Amino acid sequence: MKYSLLLFSLLFTLTLFGQRYTNSVGLKFASIGSTQINGKHFMNENNALEVSLGGNTNYVWMQGNYVWQSQLVDELDYYLGAGPGFGINSRNPIIQNSLNDRYLFGVNGVLGVEYKLPDYPFTFSLESGPYVQLIPTLSLGWNVGLAARYVLP
Repeated sequence: MKYSLLLFSLLFTLTLFGQRYTNSVGLKFASIGSTQINGKHFMNENNALEVSLGGNTNYVWMQGNYVWQSQLVDELDYYLGAGPGFGINSRNPIIQNSLNDRYLFGVNGVLGVEYKLPDYPFTFSLESGPYVQLIPTLSLGWNVGLAARYVLP
């Protein structure tokens, strides 16, 4: 019971601190979609929307995540999130089996940390989490991402 109360108190205290910015834009390097243009918008102190658009020569991928973020220590936040992803494959006959393989859809979850530079308008984040591809075939995987964003005034 003491540990439950301690854990609850710690989590409650961490949620009292808000984000340090409202909007940011930059690049995200991920194991899914390679390099992506990435943006993050806080709707309130702890809830944000994050959108990424990227791909490579064979496909384009768009990922959206709803993120719950809170302060961990001074300039370091942690966040949890999930969201859908959509993609379109090229008509490359090497990777295409049928017309149905042209479209991609999946969902992912993220757990990450974000560091906001105290004196400069930049953030850096590292995240990881599972993803489930539902279309064209069911498959499971693990995604890792590293983002660098400029905080908009």
